[in-house]
Amino acid sequence: MAWINVHEDVVGPKLRHLAKLSGSSRHEALGALITLWLWGIKNADQSGLIKSADKEDVADVISPGLSEGLSPTKMVDSMVEAGWIDEQDGELYLHDWDEWQEMWYKYLGRKEQDAKRKRKSRDKESDEAPAAPRHSDIKE
Repeated sequence: MAWINVHEDVVGPKLRHLAKLSGSSRHEALGALITLWLWGIKNADQSGLIKSADKEDVADVISPGLSEGLSPTKMVDSMVEAGWIDEQDGELYLHDWDEWQEMWYKYLGRKEQDAKRKRKSRDKESDEAPAAPRHSDIKE
């Protein structure tokens, strides 16, 4: 189960700018962002790099939630222009992803450390367990 952090700061001038650029309502712009971010949990790395995806892929992700007549491609271009997606050297990044999703990555780090600790404990227990007698050791 994954989650994303959405702060009240997201509802502000940057969101209004996105809505105006894309021709959507603020609610629809926010929905498109949240859809993108939910998808980003599995499709972006911690730096925000959207792995193996281009603008068309992002448009496909947000398309189902957009009203008829709104262009998914225009929404993605508007996200770039408004600063929600960064475009660098032909790659797309979710802007400030590491800051906005810091709690998610802390959770993943703790989960990984816990799994290592449990594995180490199980390995230690199995090393200390008495060996089962071999068939040749059993006297009849």
